[in-house]
Amino acid sequence: MILSNCKALKELPKDIGKLLRLNELNLAFCSSLKALPNSMFQLKELKHMNLSHCFELGCLPDSIVHLSQLKTFQLSECHKLENLPTEFGKLQSLVELDLSHCSELGCLPDSIVHLSQLKTFQLRGCHKLENLPLEFGKLQSLVELDLSCCSQLGCLPDSIVNLSKLKTFQLRGCHKLENLPLEFGKLQSLVELDLSHCSQLGCLPDSIVHLSQLKTFQLRGCHKLENLPLEFGKLQSLMELDLSHCSELGCLPDSIVHLSQLKTFQLRGCHKLENLPMEFGKLQSLVELDLFCCSQLQCLPDSIVNLSKLKTFQLRGCHKLENLLVEFGKLQSLVELDLFGCSELGCLLDSIVDLAQLKTFQLRGCHKLENLPVEFGKLQSLVELDLSCCSQLGCLPDSIMDLSQLKAFQLRGCHKLENLPMEFGKLQSLVELDLSCCSQLRCLPDSIVDLSQLKTFRLSESHKLENLPTEFGKLQSLVELDLSYCSQLRCLPDSIQDLSQLKTLQLSECHKLENLPMELGCLPYSIVDLSQLKVFPLSESHKLEVLPILLIF
Repeated sequence: MILSNCKALKELPKDIGKLLRLNELNLAFCSSLKALPNSMFQLKELKHMNLSHCFELGCLPDSIVHLSQLKTFQLSECHKLENLPTEFGKLQSLVELDLSHCSELGCLPDSIVHLSQLKTFQLRGCHKLENLPLEFGKLQSLVELDLSCCSQLGCLPDSIVNLSKLKTFQLRGCHKLENLPLEFGKLQSLVELDLSHCSQLGCLPDSIVHLSQLKTFQLRGCHKLENLPLEFGKLQSLMELDLSHCSELGCLPDSIVHLSQLKTFQLRGCHKLENLPMEFGKLQSLVELDLFCCSQLQCLPDSIVNLSKLKTFQLRGCHKLENLLVEFGKLQSLVELDLFGCSELGCLLDSIVDLAQLKTFQLRGCHKLENLPVEFGKLQSLVELDLSCCSQLGCLPDSIMDLSQLKAFQLRGCHKLENLPMEFGKLQSLVELDLSCCSQLRCLPDSIVDLSQLKTFRLSESHKLENLPTEFGKLQSLVELDLSYCSQLRCLPDSIQDLSQLKTLQLSECHKLENLPMELGCLPYSIVDLSQLKVFPLSESHKLEVLPILLIF
């Protein structure tokens, strides 16, 4: 029987128990339902019952424990449910029980430990639940247990280590949980353990290293965690380890290099982490390494270049990192390298051009970076390059024009950049080019008009730019052109009328702009009837005297 979303339904008929062959009862989202009739116990064939989102349901009838065939019981989001029947454990056939977000549920009946067939138990978001029954470990069939966001849960019963079949254990957001049972390592079947945001958890028991099947271990946001067990490297099956925002974690145990199956390692925001183990390069399976905002990290161990499978390397915000390793180019599988905000990084060593698979390279905010390697153009797979706010970068190497796959090139705020390579137009795949705030840029190379795929071109606040190339109109794919605050720009070339795809043209604050091309209206349907042009600011163009006739509308 499916009665879900009957939001006005307040009660069921008292003789519902006469439906002796009823197999399923779905009352999900019956938000006005306040109680169930006692005759429910007569539904001997009932196997599936869904009472989720019955917001007004305050209690269950004691007779419900006689539903001997019941296998799945959904009670999630029953916000007024304060307790379960004392003899709830009589539901011997129960395989799945969901009490997620029963926010008034303060305790579980002791009898619940007799649910011998229970495999999945969801208690996520039971904010008033302070403890579990002492003999909770008797739930021998349990495979998945979710206690996420049980924010009042202060400890786990010692018996929990007897859940020999448990594979997934979620404790995320249990803010009052200070420690785990000493023999936690007895959970030999455990594959996934999530302790993220257990902000009072100060240490892990040494026995945790015996979780031989553990593949995923989440410790993100455990702010009081200062160290890991010395033999942590015994977790030989571990594939994903997240220690992000463990802000008190000062070092990693040397044994961590023995995690031979580890593919993803997150250390983002570990502000006290000063170095990595010398033999870190032994993590041969590592594919992703995140050291984002490890603000005390000053150098990388030489062995890190041996991470032959590494594809993603995040070093953003490592403010004290002064250089990369001489043999950094050995990271042949690297696809993404993020050095955004490495403000002490003074140079890139020549070997970096050997990163043949590199597609995304972030160097934004590397304020001390003065130049790029001469053979930078060897990065043939590069698709995105961000050099924004590299305020000391004075020039680009000529080889940069060999980046044949480059689609996005960010140079915003490169204040010392005076010109671009003469053959810049060879970047035939370029779709987006940002030269905003390049305050020393005086002119563009004529070849720039050969960028046939370019759609977005930003030149705002290029204060020394006086003109554009005569054949600028060859940029046939251009959709957005931003010339705002180009305070020395005097005129636009007549060829600009050929930009047939142009939708946005920014000319605000171009104080020296005296006139626009008289045939500007010849832009096919972009200026004539403004059917394509969406934005065309001209504010503060103090010297502009005449608008083309066809621009008047």
